[in-house]
Amino acid sequence: MEILPLGDNALVINFATSGFQDSYQKIREVYLKLKAAAPQGIYDIVPCYGSMGIYYNSVRISTKEVMAFIDSAIGHRSTGNLADTGIEPTQLMTIPVYYGRGYGPDLALAAEHLRISPEELITEHINVTYTVLAIGFLPGFPYMGSLSSKIRLPRKETPAPKVPAGSVAIAGGQTGIYPFESPGGWHIIGWTPLNIFDLARDDPGLFKPGDRVKFVQFGGAYVHD
Repeated sequence: MEILPLGDNALVINFATSGFQDSYQKIREVYLKLKAAAPQGIYDIVPCYGSMGIYYNSVRISTKEVMAFIDSAIGHRSTGNLADTGIEPTQLMTIPVYYGRGYGPDLALAAEHLRISPEELITEHINVTYTVLAIGFLPGFPYMGSLSSKIRLPRKETPAPKVPAGSVAIAGGQTGIYPFESPGGWHIIGWTPLNIFDLARDDPGLFKPGDRVKFVQFGGAYVHD
């Protein structure tokens, strides 16, 4: 790992990792240690794929003190379980999805590119229990891995200017859900009615890193548009 400055009030920890799962396991372990022991002045810790951001108030805590805290926390062996840290354990979530029809405009074309039927694409998508590897791009957007090798596609060459909130999408080895209407370059295969990000909730984001996710098909069998 290396620790580098990120502006005047943040540090970034870069991890040497290989692959989504390897990255997730290493970063989650460090994240839990830092989150459990963070001193006042550190107001956010944001895990990502190969890095983690540490955000702090430089009036209340110095960069040197943050560095010392990171070194101490990472070097300290974990004891007990997650309940002992005061951090909520991860959860298994079931997400209802309406696939295809008017909900997944890219499903048929994605299946054609993959040389499988839309029904096969749906089956491959729902047969995996995913892990939320990171939250980003938009507030609450979950990057989840890993997709079945049978349904991996690169991102679109031309992003769509408007992707509806709740759109379930795939790209590369990942799947995700758009929390707001926004431009997007992933392949939209379905839609969920769940509210992915809501500022009225105590915890606005529906997901957090480490959560496991299962998709369940709603609305009956896929019917071609």
